Amino acid sequence: MSELQGRLEKVMLRLDLMGMRVEQALADALQAAKDGDVEAGRNVDEHDSLIDREEVEIEQECIRLLALYQPAAIDLRMICTIIKINNDLERIADLAAGIGKRVKHVVEDKISFDNYGGFDSLAQAAREILGKTVRMLGATDSSTANKVIKFDDKINQYYRQFVRDVLDTEGKKVGGLEAAMTLINLAKALERIGDLCTNIAEDIIFLKTGDIVRHAEAMRNLSNDEIAS
Repeated sequence: MSELQGRLEKVMLRLDLMGMRVEQALADALQAAKDGDVEAGRNVDEHDSLIDREEVEIEQECIRLLALYQPAAIDLRMICTIIKINNDLERIADLAAGIGKRVKHVVEDKISFDNYGGFDSLAQAAREILGKTVRMLGATDSSTANKVIKFDDKINQYYRQFVRDVLDTEGKKVGGLEAAMTLINLAKALERIGDLCTNIAEDIIFLKTGDIVRHAEAMRNLSNDEIAS
């Protein structure tokens, strides 16, 4: 193993640890929302600064490796992938922190999640896809990444159904429009987490295979149009 590869392995370990911290942040934020625990939600938001700092340090190390070793081929691909995944994990942490901050609105709007059963399904799906994504970071192939991409469809379905349920019952539950907006904002954060996990899965596929699958359908359609013209 070269010196560069050794340092890359250490960065990947840091990225894996960061992923576990992000996973815990989401779990804590959702539990705080369900319990109506404003203090616990505030703690998630405050601890987000630790993840922010880790994200900056990982990016700085990647930049150092680029400058010192001028890597090529798989090593360059790994550094590029780490930088992108690092950024997406930090954005997921920001969404978890946002959920934590909104716990006070859950309490103020007197929201009972028992009145919106679809939220539990959406929250569980978001936690599941994030868990799959974090464990995917140490995988040796791209099979889990493909599963994550497919799983995001389920989250999108849960999200659309939940928003419909909230809008259908708006005004009939305690809190009215304000409560409906709080619920939709929480759900949107979870749906966005699914999107970011999909981004990470696509980056893992790029790392393992060299294939760029992001926007693949659009690129195929563009190629077909060019042939037709």
